[in-house]
Amino acid sequence: MELKVIPVVQVLIAMALMTILSMYFPTLNYSATYSDYLAILLLFIAILLGFFAIYSFRKHKTTVNPSKPETSSQVVNSGIYQYSRNPMYLAMLLGLLAYACYLANPLTLGICALFTCYISKYQITPEERILTQLFGSEYSNYTLKVRRWL
Repeated sequence: MELKVIPVVQVLIAMALMTILSMYFPTLNYSATYSDYLAILLLFIAILLGFFAIYSFRKHKTTVNPSKPETSSQVVNSGIYQYSRNPMYLAMLLGLLAYACYLANPLTLGICALFTCYISKYQITPEERILTQLFGSEYSNYTLKVRRWL
C-alpha cells in the first residue's frame, strides 16, 4: 500500500507546520472576532462527524484501522457513510480548518490543502483500490452513489 504515515500523525504534522507558519509569518495574522467562533463550530462538527463515523464502523463490526483496510468485513454505506465515503478524513480536515481559524493566518489554509492532497493520494486511493478488490461491484456501486469527501 502507498500509505507512508498514518492519518493521525499526518494531522499532527500538519498542525505543527501550521503553527510554524503562524509563528514565522506573524504579520499575516489577522484579527477577527468571528474567527474563534468559527474555529469552535468547525471543531464541534469535526468531533461529531468523527464520532458518527467510528460509531457506524463499530456498529457494522468492521475495522477503523486505516493502515489495514484489507481487514474490512463489509461495506458501510449507511449512517454518515451515505453522505461521504470518508467522514473520518473529512473530520480531520475540519479539525485542521478549525485550527487554521484559531491561528488566524491565511497561510495555514495551504497546509489544509496539502493535507487533502496527501491523504487523497496516499491513503484514500489505496484504500479504495483494496476495498474494490475485496467487495467488487458492491463497493464500486457505492462509489458511484456517494462522493469521496462531501
